[in-house]
Amino acid sequence: MKTFNIIASLALMLITTVVSAEQIEKISLKSFDKFVMETVVEMPDGFKNADVKKVVIFLHGSGPQNMDEDLTKISAPGVKNLFFVDVSKEFVKAGFAVIRYNKRSFEVGRRIRADKDFIKSRIYKKYEKNILKHFVKDARYYAKWAQKRFPKAKIYFLGHSQGASVALWAANETPEVDGVALIGFAPQSLDTILFVQTVYRPLWIFESLDENKDAQLDRKELMGEGKYRKSFLYQMPIIDLNKDEKLQKSEFMAGNLSNVFMDMDPSLKSFRADILSYPTQAEIIKNSKFKIAFFQGELDNQTPSYNAKAVQLLNNIVWKKDNLFFHFFPGLGHALDKRKDYNDLIFQKIDSVALKEMVSELDGFWK
Repeated sequence: MKTFNIIASLALMLITTVVSAEQIEKISLKSFDKFVMETVVEMPDGFKNADVKKVVIFLHGSGPQNMDEDLTKISAPGVKNLFFVDVSKEFVKAGFAVIRYNKRSFEVGRRIRADKDFIKSRIYKKYEKNILKHFVKDARYYAKWAQKRFPKAKIYFLGHSQGASVALWAANETPEVDGVALIGFAPQSLDTILFVQTVYRPLWIFESLDENKDAQLDRKELMGEGKYRKSFLYQMPIIDLNKDEKLQKSEFMAGNLSNVFMDMDPSLKSFRADILSYPTQAEIIKNSKFKIAFFQGELDNQTPSYNAKAVQLLNNIVWKKDNLFFHFFPGLGHALDKRKDYNDLIFQKIDSVALKEMVSELDGFWK
């Protein structure tokens, strides 16, 4: 679909603004199924479409993310954290055009709030049945749209967290895409990711309270101040399955695992089915011709660095491909943000030094 069939050129001119060294254009695009997606196109100041030689399309993490990937609610108090806005500015400085759009789940939520009957529509029912596939198809649509708008440009994806997986699946099916950058990469199945995050990630809390290291917490160890001690004491009557007045490590893990089993979110069933319809991410990387760059924080506790390092190990020993690039950042977390330690769950703004390094390295690697 051509751009001018979607938005009148006069409207585009009226809503184009210039902020410092970049042009920011806000438009509404109809994706592959005519569903309207609010979109931002950013270019260096003074650039016309024909001047653009490289375009990067941002793909969101999990949840109903907007085009800014606003992480403020999970960041430190007082920190306004517009992850994609910060990353975009650095790309534009390096001469890239950037395309950001509201994730379909975000737009669907807005549509339902405005019109409850939207859930009866054909578009919504198809989306609900294959949610992940819609994310992938949206990414593919934007790549094809970008190629038409910027005919002299190479097209790239930058995916964060869930967006890293979407970037690989979409790039694998879209010849227009020349490369991808992955921040927070996790190639396992959805259930494995949920298991690791829910059952194993919280173990440090139990172990920090287990003073005598006997793999169980008695009431003496749970006395005193602290939100975790109070929480464990409150849950003790339920989780203490053998009623010995102690919380065993296995009982703690069982309580966490039961949360995975009880998650009745219908979208998980859709995700599982969609994931099985795609090649594994390892297969895509092994057979890829497009360039793939991994940027990983060593203190990322959501998609730990061992995921990307497993790929690096395979490539060093078996695949020996020259289209893969790896950069691991000490002291940084899931959004390449500074963390106190591996168990720190609080987000910060992306580290400015890491951001500059990433964009500079991609500018060279993708050429």
